[in-house]
Amino acid sequence: MIESQRRKNLANVSAEEFIGRTQELDVLLRHAKSENSSRGFLLLSAPSSGASELLKQTYDQLFYENGEILPIYFAVKSTDHSVTHCVLRFLHDFLTQIVAFRRQDAGINNFVGDINELSEIALPSDGVWIDRLVETYQGENYLNDEQTLIRQALGAPLRAAAHGVRTFVMIDDLHNCAHFSEETNFIGELQDVFSRADIPFVLSGRRRFLFGKNKENYESLLLSPLSFSDAGLLAETLAAKYNVKINNQTRDLVATQFQGNPAFIEYLVKSASQNGGSLESFQRVQQIYANELFGGRISKHFERVFEEISPNAETQRNILGLLYDSLTLEKEKTPIDSWQTRVGFNGANFYRAMNFLNANEMIRVTTNMVEAMSDNDILSDYVTARFRLEIMSENRALTVGEMLSLFLKRAPILMSKYYRRNSAIGLRELLTVFNCQQIPFSLIDYSSFRDELKGATDEEIFKALNGETEKIDLPQIVYTANTVAFYPQIQHSIEKERSAVALGFQRCDYTDEDETVWIAAEIDSKLEANKELTEFWCDRLEIVALMCNFLNYKIWLVAPEGFSPEAIDILKNRNAFGSSRKQIELLINYLGAKDVLGEKLKANEYEMVVPMGEDTEMIAAQTVEEIARRHSFTPKAINQIKTALVEACINATEHSLSPDRKIYQKFTVENDKIVITISNRGLRFSNKKPHEISPDEGRRGWGLKLMKTLMDDVKFEQMDDGTRISMTKYLQN
Repeated sequence: MIESQRRKNLANVSAEEFIGRTQELDVLLRHAKSENSSRGFLLLSAPSSGASELLKQTYDQLFYENGEILPIYFAVKSTDHSVTHCVLRFLHDFLTQIVAFRRQDAGINNFVGDINELSEIALPSDGVWIDRLVETYQGENYLNDEQTLIRQALGAPLRAAAHGVRTFVMIDDLHNCAHFSEETNFIGELQDVFSRADIPFVLSGRRRFLFGKNKENYESLLLSPLSFSDAGLLAETLAAKYNVKINNQTRDLVATQFQGNPAFIEYLVKSASQNGGSLESFQRVQQIYANELFGGRISKHFERVFEEISPNAETQRNILGLLYDSLTLEKEKTPIDSWQTRVGFNGANFYRAMNFLNANEMIRVTTNMVEAMSDNDILSDYVTARFRLEIMSENRALTVGEMLSLFLKRAPILMSKYYRRNSAIGLRELLTVFNCQQIPFSLIDYSSFRDELKGATDEEIFKALNGETEKIDLPQIVYTANTVAFYPQIQHSIEKERSAVALGFQRCDYTDEDETVWIAAEIDSKLEANKELTEFWCDRLEIVALMCNFLNYKIWLVAPEGFSPEAIDILKNRNAFGSSRKQIELLINYLGAKDVLGEKLKANEYEMVVPMGEDTEMIAAQTVEEIARRHSFTPKAINQIKTALVEACINATEHSLSPDRKIYQKFTVENDKIVITISNRGLRFSNKKPHEISPDEGRRGWGLKLMKTLMDDVKFEQMDDGTRISMTKYLQN
């Protein structure tokens, strides 16, 4: 990474510590520099998902590139209260950042003094138009004409563009304009002003607040919580930064329990750093989490939301009671009128409070109905803890103790649910691929597959499928959703990711008679699913059809090992399909659906850790030989892979001075290649080009040259405490 990317200006973390947002950062940078893209861009974010940090990282990269694009970052504050105050702050920040960029002096961004001083240190070439903006900032006439002031202040980037200065303006935290006391449509004014010039800009805020405000049809980017893997990587990175001990099990628990929320993950790790420096057990994670809920940063986060809604303690208690009832007792949508009665607000203040709760994703407001976000465990825990202490006036020690016990019992259940969810085939995604294709009957009917193809190699199976005469026409699917969305009661029997409903047309005639619905479920059975289990699930899915008034429907069950002969009879009698997991894998290949189900068909990965010395690299070589042979690499390629791996292990052993004397290896096999990753703690590897290696460097230097000769691609990455080498070998070689 170049040095300009490592420095911080507005960003709170270094570029290396900014995890999981590489694609989004690239999108914003391309938008800033593009000559032809749509100029307006909406960044829609979930609460605490890191939108502000993403914009600040974008600012820093553009700032230190020192190119033609001048980045401008401005955040609307809840303390602005008025549009006038907000736009004057914008103008001040705009001028400050222009001068800072022109002089490449990041320290100027901290300037809070008189605005005349900014004009004095501005470059002479900018002086004329900057002076005009300073006059706007100080002009008393504008203060009596709010509309003119707003347009003059927000129009600063347009004035800059008229003088050849290309800016990229990022307006952040637009949901805070809900605090403005007057009725001025601030977002509408922004869109009107910026639409007058061909300059790139980003409007950013909570996704539910900005929904429906995109009147100019700008491009948009949705910033969701971090993925499981990125959340785990963030937890590891923060643990290293704050000197907190963590292991693989607790890392995964943190990623799962905190649902990819980067802010809450950081709160937890910081708290652990201040309370013993360990997250090495489920017990420690839950103890630190309890500390956060009962007075820590997570608690303060939610307290700020309640303060924004109303500083009145009684009103907060009323809202807290409503949330508690909705999350723990009712668990269903309730009429909005019942909320208004219990909150005690008048009309305008009540709907303002509802909008705040909705924007912060504590509730979901639909047409005349309110639904609490019951799938947010952290919100539920906070509401329960505060309700018990403030409204029920329970003993604090008892409340903390009982909730900590609850967290500990819940932790393994959370992980179990994650593992099951992660292992799901992805029936909903697969059904979206159905588009009137004709497929061999054996791909979906287990009875045919069991008799003719089970146990054969993939090559033999596809050869037989190509010659199969019995076919089935798949429907054209136009809409899919998890079954729980249609019939919530089924959540008590199956995880939502393992069952789906698909609506479509059998022959694309688009008539009432042509309509069809597929109801699919992935069921568990160690052996072939038996009669009783199959009958149970046919009953459950038929109830879904009955409750949803589906007249023409098809049941599709998938069991890991297929179905017993008795179960097959049940399926035939119910006019249902039954498939094994192997059939699903073949069907995905046959339909070319790997891109749609990419996460479900990840490459085969193998990991191992071997001690250094005593020829243990030969154990690694034997392992990779077996893996490569299993995935059809040629004998020549296998020998090259083994030799390169041995050389990498020898170099790590001889020169790293590793404190733990271990070599960490991962073998990733994809369709066309194998990627071998070798890492170790200790001294960093020298990454020299072959022509730079001197004879004095001995075996180490020639080992590096040999690896690059034997493999198709070799990459070296310096880590904080050691080196990682990635070597790629393509299948055709």
